[in-house]
Amino acid sequence: MKLLTIKELSEILKIKVKTLYQWSELGQIPCIKLNGCLRFDLDDIEKWKRDCTRVPHSSYNPFIQARGPRKGGDM
Repeated sequence: MKLLTIKELSEILKIKVKTLYQWSELGQIPCIKLNGCLRFDLDDIEKWKRDCTRVPHSSYNPFIQARGPRKGGDM
């Protein structure tokens, strides 16, 4: 278990410290409170990041279809 301070985690995630405080108050990010100080377990944060990753629901890609052959000749 490696515990990170709020400042260390904000640098890793590239977000503001204030945002981390808000997320922890709302229970949106795993954290530990030790004597009033927030700490974050790196393993928990890695799992949380994986859980937040969005996976496409289909293979539809509008950019592939937009490159299809054009009708009407060259432009």
